[in-house]
Amino acid sequence: MSFDTIIIGGGLSGLTAGIALAKAGQQVALAAAGQSTLNYFSGSFDLLGYDAEGKVVSRPLDEIKNLPANHPYAKIGADAVAHFAAEAQTILTEAGIDFKGDASGNHSRITPLGVPRPAWLSLDDCLTADTDFRIPNFNFQILNIEGFLDFPVEFIAHGLEHMGAQATTHIVTLKIMQANRKSPYETRATSIARLMDNDEILRDFAAEVKSKITNLQPNTPNHQPSAIVLPAVFGINGIEPLRKLREMMGVPVFVIATLPPSLLGMRVQNLLRKRFTELGGKIFHESRVTSGFISAGEVISIASGYSETVNADNYILATGSFQSHGLVADYRKVSEPLFNLDIDAAPSRTGWTKTDIFDSQPFMGFGVSTDSNLHPFKGGAPVRNLYAVGSVLSGHNALAQADGTGVSLITALAAAASIVG
Repeated sequence: MSFDTIIIGGGLSGLTAGIALAKAGQQVALAAAGQSTLNYFSGSFDLLGYDAEGKVVSRPLDEIKNLPANHPYAKIGADAVAHFAAEAQTILTEAGIDFKGDASGNHSRITPLGVPRPAWLSLDDCLTADTDFRIPNFNFQILNIEGFLDFPVEFIAHGLEHMGAQATTHIVTLKIMQANRKSPYETRATSIARLMDNDEILRDFAAEVKSKITNLQPNTPNHQPSAIVLPAVFGINGIEPLRKLREMMGVPVFVIATLPPSLLGMRVQNLLRKRFTELGGKIFHESRVTSGFISAGEVISIASGYSETVNADNYILATGSFQSHGLVADYRKVSEPLFNLDIDAAPSRTGWTKTDIFDSQPFMGFGVSTDSNLHPFKGGAPVRNLYAVGSVLSGHNALAQADGTGVSLITALAAAASIVG
């Protein structure tokens, strides 16, 4: 079986590249080894949140011009990043992903611990600090579902109060969930979401919420602005359950991402996969690529658990960083396991970490070394028909710079543009 391009990795960068290539008319296959790091998705996409000194970036497209030469954005170029940021927003919209924000300026998302962090785009149902409300005196009713342990309401309430809002916490009991639960530890976002897809259960939940909240008033000039905040456990495939709940409540209802697993990330993954296959893309599920073979500066084949031989003109490496085993480390070195590509990393373990856990850790910037076209190097020479995208790349620290999902989207689109161009 032959394709124009094979993508190794089924996360955000792999799916984005696949959609862009399929839209351009290519025959594209994607090898997905299992769950992606979208299971840790915050509900927001970040482009560039912090500068080199750790200060919040308000205008990311301007700050990108100041990045060091080894950052993926610097290799692509600031103007190209702006172009691909707009294209990424189009791809998300076409996939049915509703969001707020744009690349002209960051806004503040609210983390599961109630802390504001800069973001580029946020899913439309998520609470954000400066696009959904004006902080002083806003009245938030924060509700959790009894038995759900991944939504720390007290942290969230404290964080909102620290920003100048008023916050009250409540626990809502769902009788059907209590009846079906065998253990207090088995309640997860996905199991609650399946229940909330049932209109009758959703109505019962709305009635229970109303019974808990006595001071909730419509947002009118005569009343203090009010909103309900819930854990993100509504709608694996869209925001329809939350839309219905908003109609039942009569006041704004927002969600905040829970601790992993992230239902919001599952939704994004499901919608991107659906869009990719609608465009003719082929997904090989549970197909772990075990090795790749390079000769004369080009990939000539890959090996996987899939029984049929598969080859392509071009290949995209979107395997992620250490968490998803796109990079591996032993006591001697950091390496890329499929093609044994050149790695940008400190030569000895003493340079991998810093003593203070809160410092920016050097290993977070390790990754595959590439040229300006995102061709990775092997033995100092670029591999002409191979592209590396997303968090497998070196030159940026996704945690310290708040640029992880942005790098995934932008580099995926840059690689796709190089292939079709």
